Amino acid sequence: MKLRLMAAISFAAALYSCDDSTTGIGDFVSGIDKINAYSATYNATSKTVLKDKIFAKTNRAYLGRYTDPDFGLFSADFITQINCPENFEFPETIEGIVSTDLEFVYVSFYGDSLANQTLQVDELGRTIEESDADDLYYTSYDPKKFLDENGEGINMQQQTFAVADHALSDSIKKVNKYYYHSINLNKLNDRIYSKYKENKGYFKDSYSFINNVLKGFYVHVVEGEGSVIYIDDISLKMKIKYKVKRNSTGVVDSTAYAFTRFSASKEVLTSTRMEHNDRLQELEKEDSHTYIKTPAGLCTEMTLPIEEMYSKHKNDTLNSVTLSLKKYRYVGDGESSEVSPYEIGAPQNLLMVRTDDYKGFFEENKIFDDKTSFLATYDKTTNTYRFSKLNRLVSHIFSELRENEKSGKQLGENWNKVLLIPVVADVDSKNNNAIIGISNDLSVSAARLFGGEGKNGTKIEMEVTYTNP
Repeated sequence: MKLRLMAAISFAAALYSCDDSTTGIGDFVSGIDKINAYSATYNATSKTVLKDKIFAKTNRAYLGRYTDPDFGLFSADFITQINCPENFEFPETIEGIVSTDLEFVYVSFYGDSLANQTLQVDELGRTIEESDADDLYYTSYDPKKFLDENGEGINMQQQTFAVADHALSDSIKKVNKYYYHSINLNKLNDRIYSKYKENKGYFKDSYSFINNVLKGFYVHVVEGEGSVIYIDDISLKMKIKYKVKRNSTGVVDSTAYAFTRFSASKEVLTSTRMEHNDRLQELEKEDSHTYIKTPAGLCTEMTLPIEEMYSKHKNDTLNSVTLSLKKYRYVGDGESSEVSPYEIGAPQNLLMVRTDDYKGFFEENKIFDDKTSFLATYDKTTNTYRFSKLNRLVSHIFSELRENEKSGKQLGENWNKVLLIPVVADVDSKNNNAIIGISNDLSVSAARLFGGEGKNGTKIEMEVTYTNP
């Protein structure tokens, strides 16, 4: 008898080794000879939902316009402030600012590297206040609120650009491994210099600089389309002229030039605005499949069969619950005569979060916890996103159902719904690539998934392994 009991304990330990937090462990060993494990399959349903507001608290900026045959026109522009280093000072013998340029550095882009677009740089008409942050952390803000009274910017410069600077030699491109673009803003030369002479305190920190010298820029495309660039670094580069001492006599009589940069760093605000045409609303209505699309805000919402599972397993121990989402080969229907020459890649990471937790998850900078939020990585071999350990989510909702049975309260309308959102996972390279941050993916990517609520849709299977001691 003791041998059989020990065998049962060993088998139970093997079942739970993959999930040490499963509800029910330790409650069923006493007085039994064996444990039988069972499996069952339940069907979830899914639909596409369009999120108009995407939380985008990031230092990376996006710029450009592109029309895709499946998703329509997409445009991105941004507002940025410029950070002044603390207690900054020009050389004592400065004679003036010779040139001022707004510079972009970027490694990645989507679309045609040869396509010409005309961008415009407008100076902001008012200072961005702390109360504006809630709007500016979302991609749907109105930039006219930060220009002049008529919603017009102070036009600093217009310039045509393409993604790749073909003036650079191939050898330089191979060494640098990045793209670079510069916009001349010499209209700022005299103002910055005169403000410095007026009061050096205007340059003691970013707050003083922004409020007294330069409020910031709105950068947008006014003509052309064909590409979207992902800007990693923004800076204001100034070439200054000043006097230096002659080595032999110490007399100040030689002219020298130098460059100094003020960067759009994390200490100040950079905010991207993104717009799409009505094509996305049409895609949201398709019911034979679902979409995930970045940075559009097309997500997949799933309704989990919790009620059915609860009626059959509320007294069981759920050892594992898994779910796999298969992706179509083509983003579109594959039959369109118009096909984009630039393939849209699939989102690499999908976050599963309860629908009512979606807003707070990003605003509060949360990390997935494998309890009410989960992360799946795209598997090229199987062409799927696979979520495991969902028994923790199901058990959590079971607990809510039990509490509501006792109290008589009703659950919210989204109690059994989760959202699937394309995200970027930030890792700590010094700590075994541990994930330290999750943010909305704002690059261009998309996938069409099996599912849908219509008669031609595909049911999504949830595979359950459970024990009933």
